[in-house]
Amino acid sequence: MLWLLRRWRYLLLLVAADKLMAVGAALEMPGKKPEEAVAVVQNALRRIHTTCIEQEITLGAHWRCKTPFFSVVGLDISVTALPEKSIIRADSRNRQGFAFIDLVAQETGQGPFAQRYGEKSFIVGTLATAISPALGYWYVNSNSMIRNKSLFWPMLGLIFGDLFLFWMSSKIYFTNSFDPFGAGFTSMVISMAAFRTIMLVPISWQVLAHNRFAGLQISYRF
Repeated sequence: MLWLLRRWRYLLLLVAADKLMAVGAALEMPGKKPEEAVAVVQNALRRIHTTCIEQEITLGAHWRCKTPFFSVVGLDISVTALPEKSIIRADSRNRQGFAFIDLVAQETGQGPFAQRYGEKSFIVGTLATAISPALGYWYVNSNSMIRNKSLFWPMLGLIFGDLFLFWMSSKIYFTNSFDPFGAGFTSMVISMAAFRTIMLVPISWQVLAHNRFAGLQISYRF
């Protein structure tokens, strides 16, 4: 059983790698002083009902802030001052940084852009994940301004994760042979239910973040 838990841990780390990778977007603001750019950022944060905690200034940035770890919207924002312009950069989970930069752009009169999105159903996302984490991942990342860049490989990893747990839990815990409808059934249900529960957390978080941006009723580039 310890061997199975170790393999499961490695699988989850691989699946989560796509979500943990920082994605950044930047916007130049010609003629804006750093203080003016910071004010625009703070107003955009208020529009998505998100708090931002000021951080230590590094790498030449004039101002930097970061949302709390458990915030629905996850952003690391910096404002850098250059001659005759300021640059706003937003690093994020998924493509939230791109969505936030598009919000900032429209705050300064740019746009509208090409893409508009409606809100997603939390219930549908939960049911899709309960059926298959791969299906839940597809639901939350399709037709979304904060979708992950890749759909195929994470979905493939989730599908193989399901198959792995289906086979190993019914084989290892109680028997020496594949037995999904006999003694191994209970362990299979527990393992696969735990997998869905774990994946429901990031998927639900992404549904909430998508709806936060969709509720602004603005347009996006992606």
